Amino acid sequence: MQDSKTFNNFLIYTCFYMYMYKKIAKISFTIFIAILIFSSLGAAGYFYKQYKEIKDNPNKISTDEIKSLTTIISKFMDLPTDETPTLATVTDKEKLKDQDFFKKSENGDKILIYANAKKAILYRPSTQKIIEVAPLLIGSGSQEATPTETPVKTLTETPTETPVKTPED
Repeated sequence: MQDSKTFNNFLIYTCFYMYMYKKIAKISFTIFIAILIFSSLGAAGYFYKQYKEIKDNPNKISTDEIKSLTTIISKFMDLPTDETPTLATVTDKEKLKDQDFFKKSENGDKILIYANAKKAILYRPSTQKIIEVAPLLIGSGSQEATPTETPVKTLTETPTETPVKTPED
């Protein structure tokens, strides 16, 4: 009699623990899903905010990059403080190799152009070194001038008329 009572208690406790285990597993899974949803919403909100900032002020990234570069370069040399430089990036050094200013340039180098101070600075972010400093010669045919912007011509296809044959022809 005692053994059957003990066995019954064992079964009751086992069933109770299995029930509790299933309940805890469901709750844990629900909490995990909730955390996953809220973290996804948080990440989406963060990236949407970043997108809106860039959309509202597209020059923010270049302005931040100019500030960062001028801060770094000002540790090595005095920079003009009365103007904001124009920033350019070397993307194809082969096109620029004929100009003296760009002989040592590499793709990814940054050029700070101070138009009023007539100064151009070639800086390499990967090594944090100033590669070249040259006077900016605007309007002369010198090879030392920094690259000038060239207009980009867009080719568009002009529609041509083709004669249409009618049944009367």
